[in-house]
Amino acid sequence: MNKLLLVTTFLLLLFSCKEKSKPESITHYETVDYVKVGQLFDSIKPPYIIDVQNGKKRIVFIGCEHQADTNHPQFKAIEHYFEVMRPQIAFNEGGEDTEHYATPIAGILKNGETGMLKYCSDKASIKMMDGDMSDSLQFAYTSSYHTQEEWYLYYMIERLIVPFYFDKNKTEPLDTVFSKTTKGYFTRNGFKMSAEQLTLDHFKKVYKKYMGQPFDINNFDMEAFDYVNDNCKFCAIGRTSKIVRDSVLLTKIDNALDKYDRIIVTFGHGHALAVEPALRQIINRKRN
Repeated sequence: MNKLLLVTTFLLLLFSCKEKSKPESITHYETVDYVKVGQLFDSIKPPYIIDVQNGKKRIVFIGCEHQADTNHPQFKAIEHYFEVMRPQIAFNEGGEDTEHYATPIAGILKNGETGMLKYCSDKASIKMMDGDMSDSLQFAYTSSYHTQEEWYLYYMIERLIVPFYFDKNKTEPLDTVFSKTTKGYFTRNGFKMSAEQLTLDHFKKVYKKYMGQPFDINNFDMEAFDYVNDNCKFCAIGRTSKIVRDSVLLTKIDNALDKYDRIIVTFGHGHALAVEPALRQIINRKRN
């Protein structure tokens, strides 16, 4: 069974349990493996735009870089497609954005492509919907496929250590940021952690156990956690995370196309490369 089908099955069953109803029919979406996606990165330059149409139905998926350079061509692309296709609903990556931006630049500087999408959506008087899944649901899904220590280490690296490493305006030491983030973001989103797991010392112990060397914020093995790399344990956890989020996004787009004719989406360009076959599948599906 295709992994994306397994993911969709899991999510439908989980949603049905919460809502005490029977799960909807399960769709097998056709996607590109994330190892192959990694191999394609050097051959494309964001924005990676997928524009599929079938009769009056149309989906424009703009694969973006997560950054706030106001001169990046992805922002002109978002504006352009609002003008030429007049979307009826928009989907963004990363959660809800309830702000109303006075200018495109204000949106970009505050929230990158999502801020630009929100500005254009408000201007067009359409809804911008969260195309992603909640972190709490993502954590719950990942924990069902990997041991607690494995997904603890992976998510600490992805959501905390890597952003800290690339933060050029560091104002607090790592141990302070680690404590604040684990007690705030992680525990708030259902990432169940003991008092010991909340500490940087515990993280360092787990890192050394799996990586075979002491943790050094200036020289840790980032490649061992990059989802595009094959044959490494934590890269596979990263791919699981991407796949489950793609399945949620595709289901939301598919359902929205039953009601709307024109949909615009902004997500990372890696996601765009992965879901392109599924978008063609969705646009060509017969609907009532």
